Amino acid sequence: MKSLAAICLAVLAMSVQPGHADTIDAFIEEAAQQSLFQSNTSRIALEKASLPEANAFARQMITDREHFDKQIRQLGKSQHMAVPAEPSVASKAKQLRLESRDDSFDRIYIDSQAETLEQKLMLFKKEALSSQNPQLKAFAQSALPDIEKQAKTARDLQEKLKPSAGALKSVNP
Repeated sequence: MKSLAAICLAVLAMSVQPGHADTIDAFIEEAAQQSLFQSNTSRIALEKASLPEANAFARQMITDREHFDKQIRQLGKSQHMAVPAEPSVASKAKQLRLESRDDSFDRIYIDSQAETLEQKLMLFKKEALSSQNPQLKAFAQSALPDIEKQAKTARDLQEKLKPSAGALKSVNP
């Protein structure tokens, strides 16, 4: 029994020791996966969106993601870690659900972007405030204004898009 306890303590100690690296990895991984999800669903929106506002937002998200992708890859390289090339499994499931939508596509797309941007905003605020790594902290601080702008745009679009009789219409003519 004592040897089992010793093994458990050793495993626990090994998992705690590289905690800073796990934090770096987790931040970069989550940020990259969120960005990939946003880009993938925005490409779908370019094909399926019926409202000009949703289409314009999708184009902007793709453009912003290309710039962000370069930065996160450079950051990952400087931290000696691989940056994910695919969104998370949960994001892939959301993407599949989105791909199957037609009539309510615009609103569901904007809702999914708004949700992801709010999560991304919280992730970057936390990193900007509490990171012990100067490179991560600087990256998070520099990315925050763009993420805040994207999140505000998504929230504004959510307000403009209202369900009505199974189809979505823009509130402003």
